[in-house]
Amino acid sequence: MRFHVRPRRTPILNLVNLIDVLCIILIFFVVTSVFRREEPQIKLDLPESSQAKTSQQTTPDIITVTEDEKVYVGPTLITVEELAPLLKQRKEEDPHARFALKSSKKAPFGIIIRVMDAVKIAGIDELPTFTAEPNEANPDLSNLPTSATPVPVPTP
Repeated sequence: MRFHVRPRRTPILNLVNLIDVLCIILIFFVVTSVFRREEPQIKLDLPESSQAKTSQQTTPDIITVTEDEKVYVGPTLITVEELAPLLKQRKEEDPHARFALKSSKKAPFGIIIRVMDAVKIAGIDELPTFTAEPNEANPDLSNLPTSATPVPVPTP
């Protein structure tokens, strides 16, 4: 008995459908991703301010001071002695560069003054500071807005 052998068709892979699925997945990841500035992953207890004003300018580089006296510029850990030359270099590279101070309210005041001195040495006249929203612990400040407040750097 003779069996009839049919010629085999080569399988066809439709790439158009795969490309559509890939594009949809790409769009999903772009839409759902969070774009944030890179900052050190440190929990800070920010001080409250009744005189806070919202800043409408471009986002500054953030100088972070922790309660254990560590200083970060963006995500980079540096010493206070390295701060002035680094800020001066960044200011020379970009004359429109801006900086802001974000420190824990438990940070020693001496380290904050040393950071402000380094900022002044670097030739930066204003250093906005970040504050937190007032809460139930301070009810008299609870109706005021929160923001970065420009503070003139004291001259020595």
